[in-house]
Amino acid sequence: MLSLDVSLFFIALLVWILMIVLDKIYYKPVGEIVGQRENKIEKDSASIEHMIAGVENKTKNIEDILIKARKDSMKLKENLIKKNEEKIERLISEENENLKRRFEESMKKLDEEIASAEEKLGKEVEEFSNEIKEKFL
Repeated sequence: MLSLDVSLFFIALLVWILMIVLDKIYYKPVGEIVGQRENKIEKDSASIEHMIAGVENKTKNIEDILIKARKDSMKLKENLIKKNEEKIERLISEENENLKRRFEESMKKLDEEIASAEEKLGKEVEEFSNEIKEKFL
């Protein structure tokens, strides 16, 4: 069986001294290094989160600018199309007026030619009828 003698207390004392020495030499420095690393990781994580927030903010601003630019370009495109349609309508209207005027001038000229031809034909008919009268009479 187990006997309690002085060696048990001596071993306990040695273990206790070993724990104090290990605590001073190993555990505290390692604990400090681990603590420093955890602090550095927390700072880096906070910095990364701040950078991510900044990037997201800038991305949102860029997207807003792109949306506004698209809207502005669509308005500009619509305005240009409207102006061009108005210009085309005006040109078509002007060309229609020119065609009407030219048609009326052509019709007037044709009427004059018809009147001239009728007059000439009337003279020729009169001459022809006079010739026929002379031949039959």
